[in-house]
Amino acid sequence: MHILITGAANGIGAAVTAMAAGKGYRIIATDLDMDALQRRWQALPNIRCQALDVRDAQGWTDLVAGLEHVGIEIDVLINAAGVLRSGQTGELKQADIDLTMDVNVKGVIFGVNAVAAGMKRRRRGHIINIGSIASLYATPGTTTYAASKFAVRGFSIAAAGDLRPFGVAVTLFGPGPVKTAMLEQQRGDADAALTFSGARALSADEVAAAILGPVLRKRPLEYFLPAREGLLGKLCNAFPGFFLSQVDKARARGLRNFTADAYRPRDEDCQ
Repeated sequence: MHILITGAANGIGAAVTAMAAGKGYRIIATDLDMDALQRRWQALPNIRCQALDVRDAQGWTDLVAGLEHVGIEIDVLINAAGVLRSGQTGELKQADIDLTMDVNVKGVIFGVNAVAAGMKRRRRGHIINIGSIASLYATPGTTTYAASKFAVRGFSIAAAGDLRPFGVAVTLFGPGPVKTAMLEQQRGDADAALTFSGARALSADEVAAAILGPVLRKRPLEYFLPAREGLLGKLCNAFPGFFLSQVDKARARGLRNFTADAYRPRDEDCQ
């Protein structure tokens, strides 16, 4: 089985790449930072490193065509590349808006569109789009990020409907906060306090184990981790007024959790 993973140089993408390689899968590891990608993975024989800017639709087309030219068919696509820029409405920067939407939304759509043609032709395949628990919680303070992850959820569900008749599954995977460099970027940022409002942060290995375990095996339409947060998020989604009434309490809890052990990473979590 060939698995193509974006954002594989660090964070969730790197954790999934490492675990998948350990399980014997053949990996196409992609990232914009080719130097970091090669430093991390070039010694492993079952990992093929490929430079990819997920914002570049033609780059996606060329990558898939190049793989098919050498006989590599993509069985699973895991869209893990993502960025986060915090900011209050009225103070948002155009560059941050563009980057967030280009990477988190257009990057996912371009990738799914590029691999879907071959999967439809072969009548098999699985696409896993990494959303977030923010795909359900429209979090003030990380407004553009929430908008991007809501969009990933909507696209994933619609794409699942398009591709299901061809035997191709699409899963929206929504983790809570994960101990990666992205989480560390938010620590101490009052705009991002809601990220820290839960009981704890997940490890990247927990996320990778869920993706390569129940998600890959069962091919669900949606999978949220922790499951309780997913259920609560859907309730907040159904009753947004109730959700907003709880934001101040959650933000205060998040500010206190900036220094909590449950959100502290190990050194390797942020590599």
